[in-house]
Amino acid sequence: METGRRSFLSSIVVTLMGVKGQFAAQTRQGPTPRGQIPDASGSAAPPDMPVQRRDPQEELRENQKNLRRDADHLLQLAQELKDEADKTEQTNVLSLSLVHKAEEVERLAKHIKGLARAS
Repeated sequence: METGRRSFLSSIVVTLMGVKGQFAAQTRQGPTPRGQIPDASGSAAPPDMPVQRRDPQEELRENQKNLRRDADHLLQLAQELKDEADKTEQTNVLSLSLVHKAEEVERLAKHIKGLARAS
């Protein structure tokens, strides 16, 4: 019974400390002026300043350029991975650099997949 009370009280203390931390962070920033919504950085933009949007065609061109650059890099990494795998003599043990290279290829492939979906 004692451990149940202790865990309950400790969870309440942790929750209150978290709420206190959030409240302290809000008071440090100060209240936002009425009619202004803070952006992601926490600063409020003036209401009469329009938000500039990028040209969608320009974004697509830049996305395609990044996609091609990353695909070339992926091809280079895959070739290096193949060369390193060919150099490995043992069949039951892989080198650590080979594993790291494979992880890097996987990360880059996922990044390219995300870029392709965004296009």
